[in-house]
Amino acid sequence: MITTLAALAAVCLLSLALILIIPHFAATKILMGFLPQDIREAAKGHPDPSFGRLMIGYLLTALAVAGFAGVVFFLGADGIRRGYGFWLQFGRYMLFMYGYKLFDILVQDQYIVITKKYYVKFYPETKDCKSWDDRSFNTKNQIIRLIAFPFVCALTAWITLIIGR
Repeated sequence: MITTLAALAAVCLLSLALILIIPHFAATKILMGFLPQDIREAAKGHPDPSFGRLMIGYLLTALAVAGFAGVVFFLGADGIRRGYGFWLQFGRYMLFMYGYKLFDILVQDQYIVITKKYYVKFYPETKDCKSWDDRSFNTKNQIIRLIAFPFVCALTAWITLIIGR
């Protein structure tokens, strides 16, 4: 359990670093893609960073995705090494995924994006958008993910055990 929580903390820190750094390097269309329509519309004319910065942004994003995948792989390999069966591996992935989603919803979405309005500092033309105060802006997508997680975790645990044996 300690290993799973440490892996969860590592991914949460990696994700936090990415969302705090990426506004300096990402294309407006990509960064605004997960925000409500009125914010996307207000930011539409915002200039993108230079080509060099965009490449750094893509590299950072690729490294974050690789880090996330690496942690999932590590959890699987560690579970196999410890002799975990399907249910222990499934439980480990569930704890990891739901723990990350809790961090994503509470810290990233609700605190950084909505409460602190972090992205307004980079996109001042969006400061008057009503959606910055809408705490339910991402609810549908989050619910879909929360419903899908048990299936994703079961599939991941199954694949882990097949590969590991």
